Amino acid sequence: MKLISITLFTLYFSVGLADLYLHYPKGCNNRLNEQSANRANANRAFDSQNNNRGGYNVGEMGSTQGFQNNQGAYATDRIVFNYEAQEWANNNNAGKKQFEEVFLEQATQTVTWTAQHGCGNPKNNCNMVLEYTCDTHPQNQANILNNGATVANNNRQSTEFQDDANYRNYNHITGLRVMLKNGANTNTPNDPNNIQNVRATFQNNNNDNEVRHESEEYYAFAKQRDRNKGLFTADQKLQGDDSTKTRQNPGGTRRGLEVPEERDYFPYWKPSIWRPVAIMHNDVDECEKEMAAKSMANEAKTQCVPTRNQMNGGLNNNDLNALVNSDTEAECTQNDGQWKTHQYNMPEGYPQCLKATWSQVNNLGNVQNTDKGGLPQNWDWVLPTLDEFRDSGCYVYQATGGGTADQEYVRVVTRMRYNMTTMDYAPYTTDSDCNQNNNQQNQSPVQQNPTVDVGVEMQGLRLALNTAQTGRTFQDRSHVMRIMKKPTGQPGTAAMQAAPKILNVNVQGKRGNIVQTFPAVEYDFWPKIAELNVGDCIAFSWTGSNTHNNGNPAGDGQAGDAGEGRGGSDRSNLVQIVDKNSTYPAPMDKNLVTDFFQNSKVYRTYTGELVDSGQGNTAKDAQVYFASAGYFNTVSQIANDNALQNDQDNVGGDARLQVLLNNSPASMRGMTVCPEVPGEYEFSCTRNNNFSNRDQKLTIKVNPAGTQA
Repeated sequence: MKLISITLFTLYFSVGLADLYLHYPKGCNNRLNEQSANRANANRAFDSQNNNRGGYNVGEMGSTQGFQNNQGAYATDRIVFNYEAQEWANNNNAGKKQFEEVFLEQATQTVTWTAQHGCGNPKNNCNMVLEYTCDTHPQNQANILNNGATVANNNRQSTEFQDDANYRNYNHITGLRVMLKNGANTNTPNDPNNIQNVRATFQNNNNDNEVRHESEEYYAFAKQRDRNKGLFTADQKLQGDDSTKTRQNPGGTRRGLEVPEERDYFPYWKPSIWRPVAIMHNDVDECEKEMAAKSMANEAKTQCVPTRNQMNGGLNNNDLNALVNSDTEAECTQNDGQWKTHQYNMPEGYPQCLKATWSQVNNLGNVQNTDKGGLPQNWDWVLPTLDEFRDSGCYVYQATGGGTADQEYVRVVTRMRYNMTTMDYAPYTTDSDCNQNNNQQNQSPVQQNPTVDVGVEMQGLRLALNTAQTGRTFQDRSHVMRIMKKPTGQPGTAAMQAAPKILNVNVQGKRGNIVQTFPAVEYDFWPKIAELNVGDCIAFSWTGSNTHNNGNPAGDGQAGDAGEGRGGSDRSNLVQIVDKNSTYPAPMDKNLVTDFFQNSKVYRTYTGELVDSGQGNTAKDAQVYFASAGYFNTVSQIANDNALQNDQDNVGGDARLQVLLNNSPASMRGMTVCPEVPGEYEFSCTRNNNFSNRDQKLTIKVNPAGTQA
């Protein structure tokens, strides 16, 4: 099948060893909740090709121990959205849940990453591809692969879902079903032995609490589909002809349920679950012509798929294998398959082609000429509306449970891919005709560790060159997060709807010093400097783990979790300080600074409810909420706190906030702040701002309305 432009391969892989780490949204690098510095399983969900020490644990809501490996490990709507819900307190088993961080639609999320081998420089041909996938079917449809299963027609799916009952009810098994799970353990999910075993494997993976991004059927189909034999594979010997074998993965090693061929090439010529957002490229013109135009956002992809009845015993496995491997509509019809065309209805302009920022090779540090001083590579992504997420195929949930306000949201995972290639051969003309073939006396333009002539009658010298890596892809993926519709029916509704800009401010990093956390990073507010105008708003939220111990095994780094408070626990709060050079907070009952919160309207992000912030002599509930990391909702809760204060973990059930935040929740539910007075405001975290070791501070610059922020 020599039908794909060879640029699809050669433009997206790397020379030599390089790593990509997503820092916000927090990249998992295949971690879940390990207490070790090394991840437990590099094959858990996907092939990152990154160092085992990278990545961040999944967020939690509990105040002490981590979640348990059972069906109840996942966040409920009540745990996520209800500000009054305090299951997280006092080591309550009901609060030992994963927490899916929530972001508002249309908010600006500063995506940040580091890439070891650089980009935007003439030393390589590279690009970064940001994508997302999302639940296409609701999590409560555990029987979706059973014959007769149905999904309600309730306007929570895209037009395609609504208009096509076969699509909505998954009667046509396309492989593009997504039902995301972070998993409750670090095992690799099982893959089906054959196509007819998909349904049983899906149920077993659910019962075993395994991670899931791609679906079981997506991988089962890939094992039967021929790989693209028109691609340049140099002198690599691929150990099979299906699409789990690639030049970068010649043995077809499985990581999660990811399809190696789809992972290694963009844009992929078959349908994919991943929706492209932005491409940071050395050459923007090349990006627009060769990548954006050929992505699933702009070009339809086709495939032959079975029905549910055919997969569940209506056809034998040999017939199913032939069906899914059909290359043409005529062949598909002959094999009793359904010829399906797929194209994502993405927001206008997606994927965006952007000039890659210059960054140094062999360095995971900051990049050149970034605004506001040296920063990691980053890009401001204005999140789509919930309707745009729905139109791209995402299922829209409506929150249920005590104390929720019927929030609407989608569940999303982001993927960043780092694609690099050598330029030692022509990327647009080098195809399978150039593969090494000794019988035909055909020599690949690149050889494994060749000894080369350097001239002047000198003996040859050997190059360090791995032909499986002269085109290479690295990636990182986030944990599951939620994007919600802006709330209605509360005082904050109008402000959030009218704000020209809503900027997300979060906490990136994990517990430990620079050596213990590397190649992840230490704590910091992100972005470090938040600049906006009167009329704009900031949506604050952050998530943390109770098990970031960075213990042994530590691989080639240093074990340990230097920091304050209980070992392994991530905690952050926000207090105002007099100026950036200060360590001590400005007391809330003294007029040492212009109080940022008192000069702002503060709302609960998920509900739009107004929170008192000292305006008009009201209580400073907002300040207390931020200072206590979400432990106290109101000042009155402090007044009712008569327990003895101590410096140890709160294990006795008293109400006193522990001074190092040990008994506060690991994650803080969101607050949206809309400033009304221009000024520059400085903030710190009382626990993590460890002078000479760690600096967790935030600057907020508020300009007059109408200023260019």
